[in-house]
Amino acid sequence: MDVKLVKIEKRIIAGFSVETTLETNSKDIGELYNDFMNNGKKELLQNISNNASEYYGVIWYTELHKRYLYLIGQKINDNNMDTKGFDIKIIPEGNYCCSKFPSKYDGIKAWTDFYNTEIPELGYKPVEQNDIAFEYYPNGLDGEYELWSLVEKVQ
Repeated sequence: MDVKLVKIEKRIIAGFSVETTLETNSKDIGELYNDFMNNGKKELLQNISNNASEYYGVIWYTELHKRYLYLIGQKINDNNMDTKGFDIKIIPEGNYCCSKFPSKYDGIKAWTDFYNTEIPELGYKPVEQNDIAFEYYPNGLDGEYELWSLVEKVQ
């Protein structure tokens, strides 16, 4: 895959989240997606985002390398919207590595390649303090996707 370094502005993501671990993430995130798709949460979110195609899967540690939150959501324009009942995560501005993957590319392999090969080859590493990474689905959850990680230059 082709990784690039991109400076982005702050993004506000509203959605629904679950706390998980590497051992239980498939089960936990699968249940989150199932609830999102089948229990009206997708439609609720689309009502505040006015967007039916772009989605984010935002990831950040709650306990470094042990526990993390995963939020499925959509970008909203400002914090003043009625977001009661939604979890909110701000993706801070900064330098991110980004790589695009085809729709059926295995997600675990994509993250592994992205973190272990692609980011280091650019001379960067993921930020561990106040870390954040996200999946971006520009054309729906079944389409191609991009992986993004907040990074810093290797010293």
